[in-house]
Amino acid sequence: MKFIQRFSIGAMSLAAAIAIGACGATHTTKETTTTYVPTQPAEVVVQAPAPVIAPMPPTTTSTTSSVRSSDSTTSYPGSGTQSSTSNRRSDSTTVSPSN
Repeated sequence: MKFIQRFSIGAMSLAAAIAIGACGATHTTKETTTTYVPTQPAEVVVQAPAPVIAPMPPTTTSTTSSVRSSDSTTSYPGSGTQSSTSNRRSDSTTVSPSN
């Protein structure tokens, strides 16, 4: 019987200790919230296309040279002869695009 008394006194003491301990206890709750903040849309940069530079067309070069020579001899009675030489050179260059 003493065993039962001791057991009941111990159980009551334990219950009293828990009740007293629970009176001073605080309960803390931590709450975390996440808020979605949308980002700015990406900036679209449109650049004008680079100007197209047409290649230079191939060219044709034509060169013409002309040389004219003339010799002249005149005889004068009593005074001798007179010789004369004339040279004429003509150059022409034409550059034109080929089609």
